[in-house]
Amino acid sequence: MGFSSSSFHERFGFFITPHALSLVLLINSVLISSCSAWTCSSESEDALLGFKQMLIDPQGLLAEWVQGTNCCTWPYVTCRASDGAVIALSITGSARPNQQPYRNQNYSISNFGSTLADLKDLEMMQLQWILFNSPIPSAWGNSFSDNLTAITVNDCNLESSIPSNLGDISNLQHLDLKSNYLTGTIPQQLCNLRHLVYLDVSYNDLQSGAVPSCLNKPGLYLSTGDQEVGLSPNHGARSQRIITSTFFLSSFFGASASVLLLFLVN
Repeated sequence: MGFSSSSFHERFGFFITPHALSLVLLINSVLISSCSAWTCSSESEDALLGFKQMLIDPQGLLAEWVQGTNCCTWPYVTCRASDGAVIALSITGSARPNQQPYRNQNYSISNFGSTLADLKDLEMMQLQWILFNSPIPSAWGNSFSDNLTAITVNDCNLESSIPSNLGDISNLQHLDLKSNYLTGTIPQQLCNLRHLVYLDVSYNDLQSGAVPSCLNKPGLYLSTGDQEVGLSPNHGARSQRIITSTFFLSSFFGASASVLLLFLVN
Protein backbone atom coordinates (compact mmCIF):
# COMPACT_ATOMS: atom_id res chain seq x y z
CA MET A 1 0.00 0.00 0.00
CA GLY A 2 1.59 3.25 -1.11
CA PHE A 3 1.67 6.49 0.80
CA SER A 4 -1.33 8.66 -0.16
CA SER A 5 -1.61 12.35 0.58
CA SER A 6 -5.38 12.34 0.01
CA SER A 7 -6.01 10.31 3.16
CA PHE A 8 -4.61 13.14 5.30
CA HIS A 9 -6.80 15.77 3.69
CA GLU A 10 -9.92 13.64 3.80
CA ARG A 11 -9.40 12.34 7.31
CA PHE A 12 -7.84 15.28 9.11
CA GLY A 13 -9.02 18.24 7.03
CA PHE A 14 -5.66 19.62 5.95
CA PHE A 15 -3.27 19.04 3.11
CA ILE A 16 0.42 18.25 3.33
CA THR A 17 2.59 21.26 2.58
CA PRO A 18 5.53 20.80 0.19
CA HIS A 19 7.95 20.98 3.14
CA ALA A 20 5.98 18.36 5.05
CA LEU A 21 5.88 16.19 1.97
CA SER A 22 9.66 16.43 1.63
CA LEU A 23 10.23 15.27 5.18
CA VAL A 24 7.72 12.45 5.01
CA LEU A 25 9.30 11.18 1.80
CA LEU A 26 12.81 11.57 3.22
CA ILE A 27 12.00 9.55 6.34
CA ASN A 28 10.19 6.95 4.30
CA SER A 29 13.13 6.75 1.88
CA VAL A 30 15.66 6.31 4.69
CA LEU A 31 13.63 3.52 6.23
CA ILE A 32 13.13 1.78 2.93
CA SER A 33 16.75 2.11 1.81
CA SER A 34 17.80 0.22 4.95
CA CYS A 35 16.07 -2.88 3.60
CA SER A 36 17.03 -4.99 0.63
CA ALA A 37 14.06 -7.35 0.39
CA TRP A 38 12.81 -5.80 -2.84
CA THR A 39 14.39 -4.61 -6.04
CA CYS A 40 13.20 -2.02 -8.52
CA SER A 41 12.46 -3.02 -12.09
CA SER A 42 14.78 -2.44 -15.02
CA GLU A 43 12.12 -0.10 -16.46
CA SER A 44 12.25 2.10 -13.35
CA GLU A 45 16.06 2.08 -13.39
CA ASP A 46 16.07 3.16 -17.04
CA ALA A 47 13.57 5.95 -16.35
CA LEU A 48 15.63 7.37 -13.49
CA LEU A 49 18.97 7.02 -15.28
CA GLY A 50 17.42 8.65 -18.35
CA PHE A 51 16.68 11.70 -16.21
CA LYS A 52 20.18 11.70 -14.70
CA GLN A 53 21.79 11.36 -18.13
CA MET A 54 20.19 14.61 -19.25
CA LEU A 55 21.68 16.53 -16.33
CA ILE A 56 24.99 18.22 -15.66
CA ASP A 57 25.45 17.61 -11.94
CA PRO A 58 28.39 19.66 -10.59
CA GLN A 59 27.94 18.52 -6.99
CA GLY A 60 27.23 14.88 -7.73
CA LEU A 61 23.72 15.00 -6.29
CA LEU A 62 22.80 11.81 -8.15
CA ALA A 63 26.24 10.20 -8.01
CA GLU A 64 24.85 7.12 -6.25
CA TRP A 65 22.44 6.47 -9.11
CA VAL A 66 24.55 3.79 -10.79
CA GLN A 67 23.35 1.35 -13.43
CA GLY A 68 23.10 -2.23 -12.23
CA THR A 69 22.51 -1.34 -8.59
CA ASN A 70 19.15 -1.56 -6.85
CA CYS A 71 17.44 1.79 -7.44
CA CYS A 72 15.29 1.20 -4.35
CA THR A 73 18.45 1.97 -2.36
CA TRP A 74 19.21 5.18 -4.25
CA PRO A 75 18.81 8.50 -2.44
CA TYR A 76 15.59 10.41 -3.14
CA VAL A 77 13.80 7.26 -4.36
CA THR A 78 11.03 5.49 -2.41
CA CYS A 79 9.85 2.01 -3.38
CA ARG A 80 6.79 -0.01 -2.45
CA ALA A 81 7.63 -2.90 -0.15
CA SER A 82 5.45 -5.49 -1.80
CA ASP A 83 7.00 -5.37 -5.27
CA GLY A 84 9.77 -2.73 -5.44
CA ALA A 85 7.76 -0.32 -7.58
CA VAL A 86 9.01 3.28 -7.42
CA ILE A 87 6.18 5.24 -5.80
CA ALA A 88 7.88 8.50 -4.80
CA LEU A 89 10.69 10.70 -6.02
CA SER A 90 11.85 13.70 -3.99
CA ILE A 91 15.01 15.51 -5.12
CA THR A 92 16.21 18.84 -3.76
CA GLY A 93 19.35 20.37 -5.20
CA SER A 94 21.44 23.13 -3.69
CA ALA A 95 20.13 26.69 -3.60
CA ARG A 96 23.69 28.02 -3.80
CA PRO A 97 24.66 29.65 -7.10
CA ASN A 98 26.25 27.40 -9.75
CA GLN A 99 25.73 24.28 -7.67
CA GLN A 100 22.33 23.16 -8.96
CA PRO A 101 22.04 20.24 -11.37
CA TYR A 102 20.91 21.64 -14.71
CA ARG A 103 19.79 20.49 -18.12
CA ASN A 104 22.51 19.26 -20.40
CA GLN A 105 22.30 21.43 -23.51
CA ASN A 106 23.14 18.40 -25.66
CA TYR A 107 19.61 17.13 -25.09
CA SER A 108 16.61 18.72 -26.73
CA ILE A 109 14.44 21.06 -24.74
CA SER A 110 11.27 19.20 -25.54
CA ASN A 111 12.20 15.88 -23.91
CA PHE A 112 14.09 16.93 -20.78
CA GLY A 113 12.50 15.22 -17.79
CA SER A 114 10.18 13.15 -19.97
CA THR A 115 11.58 9.78 -18.84
CA LEU A 116 10.17 10.32 -15.34
CA ALA A 117 6.74 9.67 -16.84
CA ASP A 118 7.89 6.09 -17.41
CA LEU A 119 7.66 5.50 -13.65
CA LYS A 120 4.23 3.92 -14.00
CA ASP A 121 3.59 3.40 -10.28
CA LEU A 122 4.73 6.87 -9.20
CA GLU A 123 2.40 8.45 -6.64
CA MET A 124 4.36 11.57 -5.67
CA MET A 125 7.05 13.61 -7.39
CA GLN A 126 8.84 16.55 -5.84
CA LEU A 127 11.71 18.40 -7.53
CA GLN A 128 13.41 21.57 -6.31
CA TRP A 129 16.53 23.32 -7.56
CA ILE A 130 16.86 21.07 -10.60
CA LEU A 131 17.23 23.64 -13.36
CA PHE A 132 15.18 22.61 -16.37
CA ASN A 133 15.67 25.89 -18.27
CA SER A 134 12.96 24.43 -20.49
CA PRO A 135 9.20 23.79 -20.59
CA ILE A 136 7.30 21.24 -18.56
CA PRO A 137 7.61 18.01 -20.58
CA SER A 138 4.47 17.26 -22.54
CA ALA A 139 5.03 13.58 -21.73
CA TRP A 140 4.03 14.26 -18.14
CA GLY A 141 0.45 14.81 -19.19
CA ASN A 142 0.50 12.09 -21.82
CA SER A 143 2.20 9.31 -19.92
CA PHE A 144 2.01 9.69 -16.13
CA SER A 145 -0.29 7.02 -14.79
CA ASP A 146 -3.42 7.50 -12.72
CA ASN A 147 -1.39 6.53 -9.64
CA LEU A 148 0.16 10.00 -9.52
CA THR A 149 -1.49 12.21 -6.91
CA ALA A 150 1.09 14.95 -6.23
CA ILE A 151 3.48 17.00 -8.38
CA THR A 152 5.71 19.68 -6.84
CA VAL A 153 8.29 21.39 -9.06
CA ASN A 154 9.66 24.57 -7.44
CA ASP A 155 12.66 26.77 -8.28
CA CYS A 156 13.39 24.75 -11.41
CA ASN A 157 13.44 27.49 -14.07
CA LEU A 158 10.45 26.01 -15.86
CA GLU A 159 9.64 28.06 -18.95
CA SER A 160 6.79 28.49 -21.44
CA SER A 161 3.15 27.62 -20.74
CA ILE A 162 1.55 25.06 -18.45
CA PRO A 163 0.68 22.04 -20.62
CA SER A 164 -3.06 21.57 -20.90
CA ASN A 165 -2.66 17.80 -20.77
CA LEU A 166 -1.72 17.95 -17.08
CA GLY A 167 -5.49 17.96 -16.76
CA ASP A 168 -5.43 14.34 -17.98
CA ILE A 169 -3.69 13.01 -14.84
CA SER A 170 -7.02 11.91 -13.48
CA ASN A 171 -6.20 11.41 -9.78
CA LEU A 172 -3.91 14.41 -9.34
CA GLN A 173 -4.67 16.18 -6.07
CA HIS A 174 -1.66 18.42 -5.50
CA LEU A 175 0.00 20.59 -8.17
CA ASP A 176 2.67 23.07 -7.06
CA LEU A 177 4.62 24.92 -9.77
CA LYS A 178 5.56 28.08 -7.92
CA SER A 179 8.81 30.04 -8.30
CA ASN A 180 9.45 29.33 -11.97
CA TYR A 181 9.17 31.34 -15.20
CA LEU A 182 5.92 29.95 -16.57
CA THR A 183 4.01 32.17 -18.98
CA GLY A 184 0.54 32.34 -20.50
CA THR A 185 -2.58 31.36 -18.60
CA ILE A 186 -3.78 28.56 -16.36
CA PRO A 187 -5.25 26.05 -18.80
CA GLN A 188 -8.97 25.40 -18.63
CA GLN A 189 -8.21 21.68 -18.77
CA LEU A 190 -7.05 21.71 -15.15
CA CYS A 191 -10.76 21.89 -14.33
CA ASN A 192 -10.85 18.20 -15.33
CA LEU A 193 -8.89 17.35 -12.17
CA ARG A 194 -11.87 16.39 -10.03
CA HIS A 195 -9.70 15.46 -7.03
CA LEU A 196 -7.52 18.58 -7.04
CA VAL A 197 -7.30 20.18 -3.59
CA TYR A 198 -4.06 22.20 -3.91
CA LEU A 199 -2.86 24.38 -6.78
CA ASP A 200 0.00 26.87 -6.45
CA VAL A 201 1.35 28.71 -9.49
CA SER A 202 2.47 31.85 -7.68
CA TYR A 203 5.75 33.63 -8.49
CA ASN A 204 5.78 32.94 -12.21
CA ASP A 205 5.17 35.14 -15.25
CA LEU A 206 1.58 34.11 -15.87
CA GLN A 207 -1.00 36.60 -17.06
CA SER A 208 -2.54 38.15 -13.97
CA GLY A 209 -6.16 37.33 -13.35
CA ALA A 210 -6.30 34.53 -15.92
CA VAL A 211 -7.84 31.90 -13.65
CA PRO A 212 -10.57 29.60 -14.98
CA SER A 213 -13.73 30.21 -12.96
CA CYS A 214 -14.11 26.50 -12.30
CA LEU A 215 -11.00 26.59 -10.08
CA ASN A 216 -12.60 29.05 -7.68
CA LYS A 217 -14.39 26.39 -5.70
CA PRO A 218 -14.68 25.29 -2.07
CA GLY A 219 -12.12 22.77 -0.93
CA LEU A 220 -9.40 23.89 -3.36
CA TYR A 221 -6.42 25.82 -2.05
CA LEU A 222 -5.49 28.14 -4.91
CA SER A 223 -2.49 30.49 -5.03
CA THR A 224 -1.91 32.48 -8.21
CA GLY A 225 -0.51 35.80 -7.01
CA ASP A 226 2.82 37.59 -7.30
CA GLN A 227 3.20 37.21 -11.05
CA GLU A 228 5.94 39.11 -12.88
CA VAL A 229 7.53 40.25 -9.62
CA GLY A 230 10.53 37.94 -9.55
CA LEU A 231 11.27 35.01 -7.31
CA SER A 232 9.43 34.05 -4.17
CA PRO A 233 10.84 35.54 -0.96
CA ASN A 234 11.38 31.95 0.17
CA HIS A 235 13.31 31.10 -2.98
CA GLY A 236 16.07 28.89 -1.66
CA ALA A 237 15.76 30.25 1.86
CA ARG A 238 16.11 28.08 4.91
CA SER A 239 13.17 28.72 7.20
CA GLN A 240 14.04 29.06 10.86
CA ARG A 241 10.53 28.45 12.18
CA ILE A 242 9.69 24.87 13.02
CA ILE A 243 6.17 23.55 13.48
CA THR A 244 5.43 20.23 15.11
CA SER A 245 2.75 18.15 13.37
CA THR A 246 1.62 14.55 13.51
CA PHE A 247 1.35 12.43 10.40
CA PHE A 248 0.77 8.78 9.67
CA LEU A 249 2.87 6.63 7.31
CA SER A 250 1.70 3.42 5.70
CA SER A 251 3.63 0.37 6.80
CA PHE A 252 5.70 -1.51 4.29
CA PHE A 253 3.26 -4.43 4.34
CA GLY A 254 -0.08 -2.65 4.19
CA ALA A 255 -0.95 -2.41 7.90
CA SER A 256 -1.28 0.89 9.72
CA ALA A 257 2.07 2.25 10.79
CA SER A 258 2.85 3.77 14.14
CA VAL A 259 2.17 7.44 14.68
CA LEU A 260 5.31 9.45 13.94
CA LEU A 261 5.86 12.91 15.35
CA LEU A 262 7.62 14.92 12.66
CA PHE A 263 9.28 18.32 12.82
CA LEU A 264 8.18 20.10 9.69
CA VAL A 265 10.12 23.03 8.30
CA ASN A 266 7.57 25.68 7.32
